[in-house]
Amino acid sequence: MKFKRLENPITNLQCKKFQIRLLMMGLLCTVFANTLLTDTLASETSAANEISVLAVGDITISSRMTPVIERSGAGVFFQGTTALIQSADIATASLNASISERGEPRYGIEHPFRSAPGLGRAIANAGFDAVSLATPHIMDFGFEALEDTITELEWYNVKPIGAGTDAEAAKLPAWVSLGVEETESGQQVALLAYYRVNAFTRYTEDPLAYAVYSEMTDAVKQARTKAALVVVWLHWGKQGRSADEAIGRQRIFAHALIDAGADIVLCQQLHTFGGIELYQNKPIVYSLSDFIYDTYDKQHSHIVIPKATFNAGVLKSIELIPILTDPPKKSVRPGKPTETSETPEIGGQFPTVLTGEAAIKTLRDYQQRCAELKTEVLIEGERGWIR
Repeated sequence: MKFKRLENPITNLQCKKFQIRLLMMGLLCTVFANTLLTDTLASETSAANEISVLAVGDITISSRMTPVIERSGAGVFFQGTTALIQSADIATASLNASISERGEPRYGIEHPFRSAPGLGRAIANAGFDAVSLATPHIMDFGFEALEDTITELEWYNVKPIGAGTDAEAAKLPAWVSLGVEETESGQQVALLAYYRVNAFTRYTEDPLAYAVYSEMTDAVKQARTKAALVVVWLHWGKQGRSADEAIGRQRIFAHALIDAGADIVLCQQLHTFGGIELYQNKPIVYSLSDFIYDTYDKQHSHIVIPKATFNAGVLKSIELIPILTDPPKKSVRPGKPTETSETPEIGGQFPTVLTGEAAIKTLRDYQQRCAELKTEVLIEGERGWIR
């Protein structure tokens, strides 16, 4: 039996065309894959070069809150903001009270502040990497209390800055590494802190880093040679009108620090809430007010926490998070209470992230504060942005 041979419906020419099409499709897929890979790698590289820095204002806690710490733990102070604090690569705060059970109140200090042990652990668990000790009340109970404060912070791997065992140690920067291992090059952030005394006669022998113009700028220049970012705290001490201070000596100092190589300057002032200025595209924060202040009703209960993101050392954006720092639910007693005052109720007292209309209202207020410093703030939902 013979079978009839069927003719191939695909001619040689058609076969070659089909092969060419397959080859072109393969090339296109390769190009697309390479482009996608390049974009992904570029995105990952960009993300790897980004560093976010979050800062909060003064943490001022007296022994009046010892029963709270013993009953609930000091972590209660940060439970409403821990997730926010931990979202940043670098989180820093201004600690305006020692952590100790030693020492005696210094003569002439009307309202001394000192926290019971345990606050350092809570600060670490909240996510803070470094805290400034160059603050007005850090020496209220003398050197022993300062020594205990440094010991507790370092035990929990929180870097103290602006104070030390001696004046020279106080001036050294704290280095926070963003990698697995600390190296002299790479992604390290340097943090410095200084205290601007209001009277040269007050405890100038204390082991604090005082705001001496030439010493500050020299230290920043030196840190700049090794650091991916340089963060500087400058506590201005007494309460004042932030807008007035911002156009005076405070601004002169802050600009000089930026010129020397600082990437962000955190000017702090007791019980004062101010806006942000951009100088050479570097942020200067003119006071973050009180973050935790247990003794008196807070003068600024609606504040903002800035979270600045830098890409390869260049400011990318600043996210502004509205915060409620409620006063105690009930007044402890008329006037200004001392450390021996009755402990207030703690419900709703400590910082929480604002939402809804209260968040927008707080952001609008901060928008105006920044506008006075010629900085534009965009409000998007429940967040503010400086871009």
